[in-house]
Amino acid sequence: MVSVIICFYERVSHLRCCLDSLRFSRQDFDEVVIVDDGSSAEIVEEAREITAAHEFPIRYVWQEHRGFRAAAARNEGIRNATGDYLIFFDCDFLILPGTVRAHVAHAKPGRFVAGSCKYLSETQSERVHQTVVSKALMDELYSEIPDRELRIQHRRYNRRTFLMRLGLVSHRKQGLGGHLSIFKNDIEIVNGYDENFIGWGGEDEDLGIRLVKAGIYCRSAIPHARVMHIWHPKAIGDKHWESGPNIAYFNRRNRPYFCENGLVRADGIPETSSKHAE
Repeated sequence: MVSVIICFYERVSHLRCCLDSLRFSRQDFDEVVIVDDGSSAEIVEEAREITAAHEFPIRYVWQEHRGFRAAAARNEGIRNATGDYLIFFDCDFLILPGTVRAHVAHAKPGRFVAGSCKYLSETQSERVHQTVVSKALMDELYSEIPDRELRIQHRRYNRRTFLMRLGLVSHRKQGLGGHLSIFKNDIEIVNGYDENFIGWGGEDEDLGIRLVKAGIYCRSAIPHARVMHIWHPKAIGDKHWESGPNIAYFNRRNRPYFCENGLVRADGIPETSSKHAE
């Protein structure tokens, strides 16, 4: 079974567009798990109305808002997913047809699959918000944005993995961003995302490094896993996380592949504070 996990906070219009885009991949996944990082009751009501309009199974999970907690939200998605293969997206993504299928096609135990995205302008994003998301619209917008950066990133990911396997490049060079997929058993090996990352940035890169340390390597699906990021105003501090509060923890000298504050805490108790609404 394939579970799509989507992190969400407040941006209802973006969530609507994201789920509308997934309609064209319905045959490629079994469920969607939406993890809400503490939106208000009014937003939750709107979001549930949006999810009810879709025929594919959607599980809605809410966690208390205690700052931006993407790592905790993704772990909550893992706990609530029934699938053995997990694909992580953000709510501000348009997911083109074939993208979910590409992730699954590249799936292999001991491997995580990385994707990237093209960035829509504010004007292009307004078109998305003001109309019904269609295959034609997504293809048109995707073709308007050059592929050069994605081609470079694709080659970089796969070259880096090759060199890491040979021991020629440090595992600390494993970058990660965009969207990724992985077998649930594999992400459980590293205890999921490290929930010590609070605030924007660092949790994805940290996960990539720990996966490689555990012998789980990256494979790029960038040319086939097509995603577009819907524009929105940047939140404070989300442009250069390397100068934010998470950087000191990210740069710690000793980084075991199994994080203590993840899916399961060191005392064996699941780290959770969520409420569930099917």
